Amino acid sequence: MSVKNLTRHTMLGHTLLTLSRNFPRTLKHINQFGIPEGYALWISPCSAIYTVGMNNPVDIVFLDKDRRIIKILRNFPPSCFARTDSESIGALELPPNRLAQTNSFLGDRIKLEID
Repeated sequence: MSVKNLTRHTMLGHTLLTLSRNFPRTLKHINQFGIPEGYALWISPCSAIYTVGMNNPVDIVFLDKDRRIIKILRNFPPSCFARTDSESIGALELPPNRLAQTNSFLGDRIKLEID
C-alpha cells in the first residue's frame, strides 16, 4: 500500500496507513511520535482535521472524488482545526515538509494503493 503523486511522478509515501485497523494503537503512535518518514495516513470520509493531542506538525491534503488535491495544509501545527468544502472525500496526512519535497500542489492527482 503506497501513495503516489501521478501529476509529479513522485512517491508521497511507500506505506499507507488507514484508521480502519488497529485504530487506537495507530492514532496513539502518530499523536506521540508524528507520522514516520515514508508513511502516509488516509482518513476517509473526511472534510475536517484536528491535530489536538499531536506533538508534531503534519502536511495535509484533502482530495476530491477524482483524487485531486483540493486543499493543502503545509506543516499544520498541533492543537489546530481545519475544514474544507463538501467536495472532499478524504484527507491524507504526511510527515512535515513532504509536500514541498515532492512538489505537490493544488490540482495534482493522487493514487492511493490500498489493499
